[in-house]
Amino acid sequence: MNKKIGLQPGTLLYTGNRQITTEIPITHYTYNHESFNKDSFVFKDHIFIDLHNSHVNWINIGGIHNADLIKKIGETFKIDSLILEDLLNNSQRPKLEIRDDYIFITLKMISLSDIKHKYEYEQVSFVLFSNLLITFQENPFDVFDSIRGRIEKSTGRLRTKKEGYLTYSLIDRIVDNYFLIIEDLEERVDILEARVTSDPKKKDFDEILELKKELLHFRRALVPLKEVSAKFKDSDIKEYLGEDIDIYLRDLQDHIIVANESNDALSNRGNELLQLYHSTISTGMNEIMKVLTMISTIFIPLGFLAGLYGMNFEYIPELSWKYGYFSLLSIMGVIIVGTAIFFKKKKWW
Repeated sequence: MNKKIGLQPGTLLYTGNRQITTEIPITHYTYNHESFNKDSFVFKDHIFIDLHNSHVNWINIGGIHNADLIKKIGETFKIDSLILEDLLNNSQRPKLEIRDDYIFITLKMISLSDIKHKYEYEQVSFVLFSNLLITFQENPFDVFDSIRGRIEKSTGRLRTKKEGYLTYSLIDRIVDNYFLIIEDLEERVDILEARVTSDPKKKDFDEILELKKELLHFRRALVPLKEVSAKFKDSDIKEYLGEDIDIYLRDLQDHIIVANESNDALSNRGNELLQLYHSTISTGMNEIMKVLTMISTIFIPLGFLAGLYGMNFEYIPELSWKYGYFSLLSIMGVIIVGTAIFFKKKKWW
């Protein structure tokens, strides 16, 4: 049941399942093309963050399960309560919103679990000011490690760009991870197709239903991103992201479109897979019924003859005939052979 039912708008309430007592790590990166600094601490009661106006400032919050922390972040950086409410709602639909002093983006990070063909969903939110990026994650460990490494080692162009390029890089890393999920889903579809085509089992049907649920869940995280990426062209958004990364934003939008098309194709294959399963099962049942019908057709006349001479009449001429038994067996044999030849000519067998 939704925890927010009945509460007024702007109420700060975490909707996930993590324990409130879990410590939340906070990391503050400051860098430019010449220098880099990293401060890490755990939230307790207060937040002390010294921003460097001449540097890129990236504050990463490694947890959203403490409403007190989110409230203090909001008070410190003047983030309105409706945005904070969305931050704490881990089932929030991906979206982008513009405020007077910042933009807000929230989306889903999806990672491969340690369990094969299982996926972990995590909400990631961005609050981008003109000289500061704040990211909010449900968990402190994620796919951003490669970006942190590029900042620390000064590889690539991250250290020469502003917060807008950093925001793009983080979102692009999340979208790139979607393609790993798509590859895994495609592998699952291929395996199920091969099994269903050769020898379908009840467990295959259960796996197909589970696959369709995963595709639907993935779709809910992916489809809204098209709306988000379309807003990157707005002049108000470019004010924060910067004009110099237009080419990268277009490339990101292309990746999102490709990911959506791949997901649509997988959804269609999932529906076709379910139809294939039912069709294969029906074909197998038809073959069984065909064999049983042929057997029944062969034995119906034999049963008639056996029943005829099994009647308890006193006078049945053939019963006293010396060759009656062998003649009846011969007639039965002829019927069997004749029926088999008839089935063969009709290509029913």
